[in-house]
Amino acid sequence: MLPVVTADIREELERIVENASDEWKREMVHHLKEDNPEVNSLLLNLAQNSQDAKRVILAGYLVYKALEVADENETIS
Repeated sequence: MLPVVTADIREELERIVENASDEWKREMVHHLKEDNPEVNSLLLNLAQNSQDAKRVILAGYLVYKALEVADENETIS
């Protein structure tokens, strides 16, 4: 079962992307390549068939990170 992404998690990720977009994106590229290369490949393939590849990849990274943070929060609780 997937972890629950709360409004707090969503809002925090939105703030991070607004304030440090390029740095955060570089970190997520590296993170996904290392942690889950198949998800990274899926995002790249989907982006290639999109009119706005950067938005597809950013959205995918945000969802991945949101689920990661939610999972960490549920594990701690």
